[in-house]
Amino acid sequence: MGRPVSRATEHRRRRAAGSPALSALLVTGVLAGALISTGGPDRAAAAPAAASPEVITVDTGQQSGALKKAGLGTLFGVTSTPDTPAALADGTQVLLAQHQSLDGDTSYPSSTESVAAKLRGTGVKMVGRYNDLMGGWPYVWKGVDDWMGKVDSATRSIQKYKDVLSAVAPLNEPDNKLGTQADSPFMTDPRVPGATYDAKVNWLWTETVRRIRTIDGSVRIMGPNYEHYNPWESADRQPRMRGFLVNARNTGTLPDIIGWHSLGPSPGDVPESLTRYYRPLEKELGIAPRPVMIEEYGPGNGEFEGVPGTMIKHWAEFARYGVDSAAMGVYTNPGLLGNTLRRTSGGLKPNGGWYFMNWFRQMRGSQLAVSRWDTRHYQGSDAVASWDSASRSVTVLAGGDDGDIDIRVLGLAARGLGPQVRVRIDDARWTTDPLATDRRPDRAGDPQTGAYNMYDKVLPLDAGGDLTVPVRRMERLDGYRIVIEPAAPAGVYPGKYEAEDAVQSDTVPHTGSDTALASGRGYVGGIDGPGSSVTFAVDAEKAGIHLMRVRYANGTTSTASHTVRVGSEAQGSVTYPATGGWANTTMSTSVVRIALRAGRNTVTLARGTGYAELDFIDVRPDTHRYEAELATVTDAGIRHFQWNEFPDYVGGIDRPTSSVEFAVDAPRAGSYLVDVGYANGQSGTAGHQVTVNGAAAGTIAYPSTGAWLSGPRQDGVAGTATVLLTLKEGVNRIRLAKGEGYAELDWLALRPA
Repeated sequence: MGRPVSRATEHRRRRAAGSPALSALLVTGVLAGALISTGGPDRAAAAPAAASPEVITVDTGQQSGALKKAGLGTLFGVTSTPDTPAALADGTQVLLAQHQSLDGDTSYPSSTESVAAKLRGTGVKMVGRYNDLMGGWPYVWKGVDDWMGKVDSATRSIQKYKDVLSAVAPLNEPDNKLGTQADSPFMTDPRVPGATYDAKVNWLWTETVRRIRTIDGSVRIMGPNYEHYNPWESADRQPRMRGFLVNARNTGTLPDIIGWHSLGPSPGDVPESLTRYYRPLEKELGIAPRPVMIEEYGPGNGEFEGVPGTMIKHWAEFARYGVDSAAMGVYTNPGLLGNTLRRTSGGLKPNGGWYFMNWFRQMRGSQLAVSRWDTRHYQGSDAVASWDSASRSVTVLAGGDDGDIDIRVLGLAARGLGPQVRVRIDDARWTTDPLATDRRPDRAGDPQTGAYNMYDKVLPLDAGGDLTVPVRRMERLDGYRIVIEPAAPAGVYPGKYEAEDAVQSDTVPHTGSDTALASGRGYVGGIDGPGSSVTFAVDAEKAGIHLMRVRYANGTTSTASHTVRVGSEAQGSVTYPATGGWANTTMSTSVVRIALRAGRNTVTLARGTGYAELDFIDVRPDTHRYEAELATVTDAGIRHFQWNEFPDYVGGIDRPTSSVEFAVDAPRAGSYLVDVGYANGQSGTAGHQVTVNGAAAGTIAYPSTGAWLSGPRQDGVAGTATVLLTLKEGVNRIRLAKGEGYAELDWLALRPA
């Protein structure tokens, strides 16, 4: 007599032959549950999906010319220190806003002269911000002669790199940054005429533009570049813009590009200002419509810069209302392309935000009309889309909300596609670290080797020639790319392994009509017995810790698990929170760290607790570094590199009570090489006392690096020290405390010994 069949197994085996309900969905061209949320070490599992999805509609019959790709820009995104790679800048950026240089001055790493040569040969242009030449914040007014001398020098400077210059901005945030107080140097300067602050600013604009034009009559000029232009919020903002335009029109100094900043949280601020206030003002004053540049955009709320799901909401509104160009405001560090690069021992590397921006940069063809379920809900999900007639493909970038989203794509048959199409869905993940003390999203975003493919399959259009792609349990920080193109075989994705192609023991493979959600030919269920398992042959280029993402379904109401074995070595388990359905209706993803040898490894997932079905695993090297500034810091200082806005390292570990304690995740119990990035600016060797989970574990030595992290080279002077430690499986607490001499700490990372 065979073993008893569980109710879960019995249910799944009944529907292995086919699902009438799912077949009906396929006939109407609906791909249910195509995208799902991610749980595990880098985020908590999403809440159950809402009953009524939000709807984003893409109409391929409404095309409006080439995508302008406004939003692919960054304030101070490229620097000489750190040395931003030109190829990575070219992969995501259209516009950079940089500090304007004086002629021949390369002393500041984010200045135009410091980065111009790096941009030559790329498609990236920059705006030179003249106002930054004043220095100080707010700016320090040192008189008319000082200012005009700087304008002359800067305008001579740009002649050497006009090929990579988009425009110059004579003023930056002049609505409040020149000194509005009655006793300020700007307001009391007798050589600056005007009875009010705005009148004085308008005079300065006119004289500065005229001065620029005496040296260069062709460079494009952008302005006024106000910090705030939300006219409905303050009674003075529309009169200020009116006064600026009237003065500029009357003095022949109208900007070639109209620009301002939009630094609030709502992506709807620019459309509101542009359509209801600025464009009517142009018409009223008889001024020809100007291109629009939003030279800084986005809130400094910790969930914006570089985060895919937040950026897309701004991009969508820029595209919808015809904004020509825009650059993210910088709230983190210069040189990181808007928080989309991360420092590693191998230099700056991309994170999920970079890949999402790269997708936008790569989009070709005509912009498609995109509408949302609620045009007033600016903080909800949104999308940009294009039709490329050359490849006969539709690309949609979407994101911005938690929960279920239906992306309805109209008119595919009218574009010559069908009756079947290939649908690819990729996820640009914004990882977070649950062990960090500061978990704001912009503090996270590990470097990655690429986005994650979630789905690649041929599907039929519905009877009207349209297709609905539901995005189930979207994660609001992630960005998603949906590509619809002529029917073709699925691609090959290194590191992705399908469960149906793995070695199975005592399971129920599903490759029939209930596999519409599966990324490959099917999925594996019935992993219910004590001997049930699925074994994958996984290749690793190098030995080390890897992240394994498992796409699964758990239709019970309790968390399930599978044990993990690499070769013959047990390496803990992977947990599966309930998904609210089995793999024919929904899926989610769980993440676990595993240690692999170089070359071929066998990774076995075996029955643990409860029940779960498997679609695929994706295995990649773990790129996470444990940053010192995000650890638990006691009696020491969290500091930033020179020129940077963001805390970057820990210094002042100088007293007997000073320490930095890292919480780290070890995939198995055993010996690990623990690498520590540090700086020791003294001549001798320094050291720290090491404890692991409260027990003394020796010391770590820091030979001299010759300089501190606070210097102009930032982490370019850092060294790496290594200590051998014994760790338990799971979370360990490694504490580095004051020992001999002095050292600053940057990061910590694990390697299996």
